[in-house]
Amino acid sequence: MRTEAAFFRFHLRVGARLALRILAPVLAVILFLFYVLRPEFVLALARALYLEGSLVESGLAGTLLLLAMARAVVPRVAAGHAGWARSLPANGRALRALEVLSSVIAEAPLLMVLGALAWAVAGPNPARVAAHLGGLLVGAAAAGLLYLQGRASLKSKLLPAAACFLSFSGQAIPLMAAAGSLILAMAAPAMDSIGRKRGRSRRSLPAARFFFGVSLRALGGRAVLAYVPPALILAACRLSLVNNEFTGPAALGLTLFGLTLGLATSIGATAHALAARRPAWPWLRSLPRSAAARIGSDALFLGLIALPVVFGLALLGRQAGEAVSLVGPLAWFAFRGAGAMRVDADKPFGVLGRLVIEGTILSMIVAVVPWGAWLLGAAAPAAFFWSRNAERHLKPTLWAERHHLSAGDPLSWSAS
Repeated sequence: MRTEAAFFRFHLRVGARLALRILAPVLAVILFLFYVLRPEFVLALARALYLEGSLVESGLAGTLLLLAMARAVVPRVAAGHAGWARSLPANGRALRALEVLSSVIAEAPLLMVLGALAWAVAGPNPARVAAHLGGLLVGAAAAGLLYLQGRASLKSKLLPAAACFLSFSGQAIPLMAAAGSLILAMAAPAMDSIGRKRGRSRRSLPAARFFFGVSLRALGGRAVLAYVPPALILAACRLSLVNNEFTGPAALGLTLFGLTLGLATSIGATAHALAARRPAWPWLRSLPRSAAARIGSDALFLGLIALPVVFGLALLGRQAGEAVSLVGPLAWFAFRGAGAMRVDADKPFGVLGRLVIEGTILSMIVAVVPWGAWLLGAAAPAAFFWSRNAERHLKPTLWAERHHLSAGDPLSWSAS
């Protein structure tokens, strides 16, 4: 058997097995929804996609649909293309073309559903039906190629993206342009990911979501406890506003006081938990990542955790536009919390005590002088520089003793 024929049969079987294992249950769900939502509603959606929508509307909707299908199939098709497949006697273009073929075959059940809907709404016009059916095949191949390119440059993704967008036009000229764009994209040289990795001097850093995930995993369910102190503070402010008659400036000052102190306590509780459960350990400091980046990621995480406190404006009956004045206190306490995690973790009051004391003083100032919130925003860069310097002067090999009861340590001799 010739090599090309063997590759072709192999990828046919890969696509067929994926269609049976992954997309066949999805097809059953679609048929169930077809009868639950009523056929008239589904046909109305099909007419909006194939007939009534403009080129831009149909192209965007069809592109998102095909990309979602390719996202479910292509990672499984290309799971081994960086391993044993590279030892086969075939060039990169041939392997990429066969992987695109496998993805289209794996999407066959859903493509048949979309083709049946196009047949039903296009009417007795054979040319229009053929244009829609051909556009589905071209668009599915273009979406598969777009996902196969991975982290390629944006310029190399323009041709398959254009082919996927023009495939739902239902007209001959845009369909020919889509097919031409797909052919040109397939003719481009395949990217050698293995060779590119070997040529690197060092491995790339983990994505930013990795560091956020580590922090969130360290917090766990304790993240909910960060909202308990601000909830109590805002409830007390709400009772004061309801049971007393405050003028406009006084009500604004009480609102700023409660929200500023709530942000400080929320960020303080989160930073205190992170300092205990995810301290600045040496492994993170060994990465080629600057102190500013480490402080920035921690400050952004603390700010995102405390961001729901801003919605306390609705509880206090204030307008949503006043949330702009809270940007300064949020940024200030986020940077100060990131720095306190490096400096105050082993002190008697800890990170929480530092931020609560500082937040109480600043919230009183903001309550008396409302424009002080803008001064905190202007001074936020200074807080960032202080925290960055604290990170730079932190010794990675510093011994941080963990205090615990010897009675709970099975290896402690004094407890035996």
